[in-house]
Amino acid sequence: MREIGIDSVAANRGTPAWLGRKAALAAAMGCTALTATLAAPAYAQSANVTTDESAIIVTAQRRSEALEDVPMTVNYLSGETLANAGVNSVRDLANVTTGFSLGQGGSVPQPAMRGVTTLINGSYENNVAVYIDGVYQTVPAAMNIDLPNIANVQILKGPQGTLYGRNATGGAILVQTITPGDRWEGRAEATYANFDDKRLSAYVAGPLNDMFGIALTGYLRETDGYFKKLSRTQGGETDGHTFGLKQEAFRAKLATDFSDSIRATLGYAYTRSKDARGVHFSPIENAPLSYNLPGGRIPGSPNPAVVNGELLLPQKLGQTAFDFDPTVDIKQNEAFLNLEFDTAIGQIRSLTAWQDSRTRTNYDFDGSYLPAFYSTSRQGDRTIQQTLDYQIDAVEGLDLLLGGQYFNIKSDNKDPTTTYFGYVFQGRTNYVYDGTEIPLSTYIIDNQYTFNRTKEAFAVYADATIHFTDSLSLNVGGRYSVEDQNVESVKVGRGGFAANPQVFLFDTNSSAVAPGYGAKKSSSYDKFTPRVSLRYEINPSTSVYASYTQGFKSGEWNSAVPNNDPRLWIDVDQESIEAFEVGVKSASSSFRFDLAGFYYDYTDLQVSTTTFVPGFGTLVLLQNAPKAEIYGAEGNFEWEPIENAHIRGGATWLHARYGDNFLFSGVSVNPASTGVSGRSDPLKNFVNTTRTQDLSGKQMSRAPNFAAYLGGDYRIPMGEGGFVLAANLKYTDSYVVTNPSIWGGDLNYTGAPGQTVDNGEVLAGTPYADKSNKQRFRQSGYVLVNASITWSDASDRIFVRLWGNNLTDERYRLHYSGTSTFGTYSPMAEPRTYGATIGYKFKE
Repeated sequence: MREIGIDSVAANRGTPAWLGRKAALAAAMGCTALTATLAAPAYAQSANVTTDESAIIVTAQRRSEALEDVPMTVNYLSGETLANAGVNSVRDLANVTTGFSLGQGGSVPQPAMRGVTTLINGSYENNVAVYIDGVYQTVPAAMNIDLPNIANVQILKGPQGTLYGRNATGGAILVQTITPGDRWEGRAEATYANFDDKRLSAYVAGPLNDMFGIALTGYLRETDGYFKKLSRTQGGETDGHTFGLKQEAFRAKLATDFSDSIRATLGYAYTRSKDARGVHFSPIENAPLSYNLPGGRIPGSPNPAVVNGELLLPQKLGQTAFDFDPTVDIKQNEAFLNLEFDTAIGQIRSLTAWQDSRTRTNYDFDGSYLPAFYSTSRQGDRTIQQTLDYQIDAVEGLDLLLGGQYFNIKSDNKDPTTTYFGYVFQGRTNYVYDGTEIPLSTYIIDNQYTFNRTKEAFAVYADATIHFTDSLSLNVGGRYSVEDQNVESVKVGRGGFAANPQVFLFDTNSSAVAPGYGAKKSSSYDKFTPRVSLRYEINPSTSVYASYTQGFKSGEWNSAVPNNDPRLWIDVDQESIEAFEVGVKSASSSFRFDLAGFYYDYTDLQVSTTTFVPGFGTLVLLQNAPKAEIYGAEGNFEWEPIENAHIRGGATWLHARYGDNFLFSGVSVNPASTGVSGRSDPLKNFVNTTRTQDLSGKQMSRAPNFAAYLGGDYRIPMGEGGFVLAANLKYTDSYVVTNPSIWGGDLNYTGAPGQTVDNGEVLAGTPYADKSNKQRFRQSGYVLVNASITWSDASDRIFVRLWGNNLTDERYRLHYSGTSTFGTYSPMAEPRTYGATIGYKFKE
């Protein structure tokens, strides 16, 4: 897959191979080539340069270059490969690569890259950066949205602090959607799948005239959901599906060439997603006795006896219960303007982007039919991004990039975050379900609070690649980032079932409350993140490299003042990472592979616990883990053994462990108190409790020791069309899903100087003492199998695809955590899904 044609062009012109290759690539992609941060559509194309069509062009270093020339691990996935493998969104990417997964923290999706992940529930930015059409996605929920018109995806492994800045601690994901080219193309398709899953999508892209090009995309989806809701009248039975999904999206791009040296792309995107899977809080384990209150059992069951099957709690993964339908409704409008100016020494590129996101959340935190609690919130996020860089290529043997970036996000509660108490906490203990739901209007406010936050960040960066010879190059770069945050919190009502709450505002200097002002805090962060890499080309098809990079994520604040005491309201430190990687890459006409070894020194990891405190509501408590150590090896390959057949695969071996002195406010159990879950394992039936735990040396969350995938497709041609058979297998070893807690903990730790944590105290003297240091929220290993068969007519315009995902119906966890108030909950990932897609496509 080396670009022999490009090198030949360079030779004929009497220029060095690397310089000719770079010039030819720029011409082949056009001056509107994809850029990771600018994502300019390739509207103006050069037709005068012959290139090897098998060459894979990526923009991992914010310039177009062959994949094998990039000194880092990059997984490149084309739109067709993703479609055959059943990939519709960022979430599904985990099935076709290793070292990457996407978990959940409450309503928020949380990616993990080689063990680097975000363990903070709530509206916090992740530490794996996602860019769609060059625009940084600030709202994590955007990763749940299906993308019907993906052109390609690039997954960049390892810290990307120099070129992608803040929140690229673990890596970056670059999603490029269809852009207008120099001829018309389009696709329309309809899908129907189990769980009454209905999808419609279409796009069209092409030139309006010699000056303008346009691309339009639309998408609709609605499904009943795969969770099963427990019957309120028949023990052990379920009553239909719930947690349905609704999505709608529209994207538009208008590209123009003002002149030979000035180009512009104007883009707009609207997305809406209603996906409440992440706010599934039904306790499947460790449910306390409060779930045996009236309303928590099937009407007529013995009282107060607990009879398995009559208690309205899930017994199997994928079951749920709630006394009103939960909602996570996200609307986002986004617009961007991309400008490119060719100068005598290089190209100036500017990206200006604006986003407005609104999230409405309603959820039942007790996750049962008890009319006990529910919570609501409505948040807005408004973002402005500006990137300006200058790619200079006029100096022989030097690729130079200079740039700057500005980022501003304002987040505020459009409605206060509110916790309501229902009948069973209003002294009405005679409640029995009679077929009539308790109206939410009968609930009373326990407490409310608002949280407003502004982040403003600036950065300047420089990156240079020096080509000493045709074979040897050195890259050096660095970014200096500064970020300021301002936060404010106001609480309404003290709790205690306040039917008529009054506003009170925190005294910023004590635990007292007083009218007239709120709790306001501010913080500043700065970081220099360098990178250095050395690459040597052994021969035209093989190269080796070594690199050193850094990344960071700025500090964060709790969204509520802990214990109503502003003195306890402090931010967690920014996290940072240093990464060393060595690797080899090789590419030929039929085989491509890469192999890398890496070591990460990770500092001040941001983690959190989620708890519910009456009078305070659902609280997310932040803290830092002092250190972590990650090392491992990763390999990927693509092979074309015969014409029309492609095989791809990869594996990651990972050792990711928390460092010394990681004292965590974890979820333990109380062996003296048995709950009502009715589990066969006593540890899963004891009531949860919060204890200090020493997690030093424990496995990091979402960091399996081993993961691998193997996939491929085979085309049987019939004219321009024919059949395509595709399959993909993904194996994931046992891992900690979300919460890193252990079963044990310390009963008496106060934090006094010199005091140590004894994890064995909680279970001491019980038959379960040997489990004290075992991490409890684990998922066992599993294999996912996806497959499809696609038929296209002889003109390759009409197609039909039969597909299935998770064909062996593996039941695995999307999230796994618990609280001392409500037990242990665990929403399930998608079970077996299958369906048919029919469509029409064209390309002039």
